[in-house]
This record gives sequence, structure tokens and C-alpha cells, in this order.
Amino acid sequence: MDEAQKALVTISGLHGAEQGGEPIQFATEGKFSRRGQAFKIEYEESELTGMAGTKTTIIANSKTVAMKRTGSVESYLSFSLGKKQHSYYNTEFGSFVVGIDPYEMEIELNGFGGRIHIGYNIELDHAPTGTNVLDVMVRPIFV
Repeated sequence: MDEAQKALVTISGLHGAEQGGEPIQFATEGKFSRRGQAFKIEYEESELTGMAGTKTTIIANSKTVAMKRTGSVESYLSFSLGKKQHSYYNTEFGSFVVGIDPYEMEIELNGFGGRIHIGYNIELDHAPTGTNVLDVMVRPIFV
């Protein structure tokens, strides 16, 4: 399954999870493929996420998830349990440093799709801003 195939990608998020949170969820058509021991998920963001004009690429293996965004929002986030990562997040309104510190991760992907679950603490410009939860479900569309 090295060749990308169409897939249904469902993204669910909970921002501010420790305070009841602000949930978001959307589903879109994207692409799903295997790259060696890793899986690649690609999709276009929408107005619903506030990032229309942005392409998101997720590469996940059994222990790490990397999320790259290009377009109206530019960022590269790396999630690895027990490892705090910092990166720049560029938007049309300016740039800032994002700190990601995952406290739980479940990565269950195979040739038939699967899911990624990440709970993480987030900080902006080195100031803690809360706890977020990200769930990604992917299912190939067989034609």
C-alpha cells in the first residue's frame, strides 16, 4: 500500500480539555498511504478549522506523530510521548513558538486505516495555555 489512496479523514479535537473544552470535529476526503514502517495521512483544512488554504500532512509510526501544515498556516509539530518539543507556528496574523508535551498517545494504524489519539499540554511563547486532545480517524475509500 505504498501508493496513496483516497480516504475519509475525521478529525476531532478538544481545546482546553481540563476545563470542559471547546470541541471541534470535521470529516474530509484525503489521502492515506504507507511509507516503510510509517503511515501518511494528507488532507486540506477548511473554514471550520480556521485554516482554509492549508494542507496538513501527518506521518505516524508506532511511537511518533509528525504534523506538517503548509499554506495559509505554516507549522511543524512533533508528538513523542515524554518528549517536549518546540516549533514555530506561522499564521497570517504573525508567528509564535508552540510547545507540545504529550502525556498520552495511542497510534493504531494498518493498511485498512485506523486511529491516532494524542493528549498533550500546549504552551504559546513558553507560557502554558492548557491541555488539548486530538483524535484522527482514517478509513480508505475503496472504489
